[in-house]
Amino acid sequence: MGIALGFSSCKGGVGKTTLAANLGMFFHEKLGDKLILFDANLSAPNLAMHFGELNPKNTIHDVLANRIPLEKAIVKLQGVNIVPGSLAYGKEIHPYDICEHVERLKKRCSLLIIDTAPGIGSEALAAMKVMDEVIAISNPDTPTVASTLKTFKAAEICGAHMIGAVLNMVRGEPYELSDTEIKRILGWPILAKIPDDPKVREATAMGVPVIKYKPSSPSAKEFRRMGEELYKTLQKKFR
Repeated sequence: MGIALGFSSCKGGVGKTTLAANLGMFFHEKLGDKLILFDANLSAPNLAMHFGELNPKNTIHDVLANRIPLEKAIVKLQGVNIVPGSLAYGKEIHPYDICEHVERLKKRCSLLIIDTAPGIGSEALAAMKVMDEVIAISNPDTPTVASTLKTFKAAEICGAHMIGAVLNMVRGEPYELSDTEIKRILGWPILAKIPDDPKVREATAMGVPVIKYKPSSPSAKEFRRMGEELYKTLQKKFR
């Protein structure tokens, strides 16, 4: 079985999908087709948008509706294997149905990166229950960091191993919490501090992860540095 690595956040808008897309592109460079990205945000999926695809033909929604087999939902976007979601799907989907499909995907790859729904509702918890490793994403402000504690506690309840936290959109302003304060609140290591970089927004608009679109940008360098450290940590677990 491959490793299921999930990216979770206490709320939307903190940059969780941006992180999943850029780390996905990084690990694709390392693992090739042994990497799969999975969009488990069933109500508002946008992982494929970060790779330039707004309307995927086959999605996890089609799989959950028994319209297509799981294998047909794995598409290549910019060379990366992705199971996208559908923004236009209107029928009711049960989030816990993804569990069996995640287990099947883990048999096909060394690393399965899961982008979850924000918060700790049924969608997020359904994905978290099948994760092996979890990384929490936060912004360096007091309300967001404090709310991120819920993500850590949810991972503990679900039996997933929390690796640590990533701080995104860091501006270096005096009102932002210091590393020491964040570690004291969360009790977990800070894996990376992604700067608030306009090239990230530009890359998203172009549909290319910034690590590929503008590799010399400050955010891309930090994504890559984090990826290298994470690869060293997970490498011994890859099959």
